[in-house]
Amino acid sequence: GMPAVAREYAEREGASERPEPRVGDLREPPVTERVPLVTVPFRSLLHMPDDAEKVRALSAARDLLEPDGLLVFDVFAPSREDIEETDGLWLEREPGIFERAGWDLHGRSLVLTVRSDDRTAATMELHWLSAAEWNAVIEDAGLVVEALYGWFDGRPFEGGEDMLWVCRRPR
Repeated sequence: GMPAVAREYAEREGASERPEPRVGDLREPPVTERVPLVTVPFRSLLHMPDDAEKVRALSAARDLLEPDGLLVFDVFAPSREDIEETDGLWLEREPGIFERAGWDLHGRSLVLTVRSDDRTAATMELHWLSAAEWNAVIEDAGLVVEALYGWFDGRPFEGGEDMLWVCRRPR
């Protein structure tokens, strides 16, 4: 239903000719044209279970870019404190929206369950990497890191949990 929601929103905002929502897999996007910018929002790359799948998704994004085109994505690597403070607990993140984090520090994965009104709505598994490991995966995908930020406001990355990567496809 998300493509329909996106189309309705674009029409309301007077931009119906701009977006062309498509449903597909990050590793094999249903796109043939080349573009100057690809974004992979909402920590989507964390759904890839291993480095090979992350490289595959980043390589697919690279192939969509024009030469010198940019890829922007966000990920996280949790702090030990965040893991200790949230593991196994139901926490209300938004009014009426609860999350339960099941952390596997050794396997570096998170099983996140989100619910509302006391019923399970969704469960997902996320797999994180350190900044140095992301850098290696990005290089393996044939991209060049232009910048690494600590948040969407452009603050410098200083080793915190959040990472916003800006990568370039070389000529």
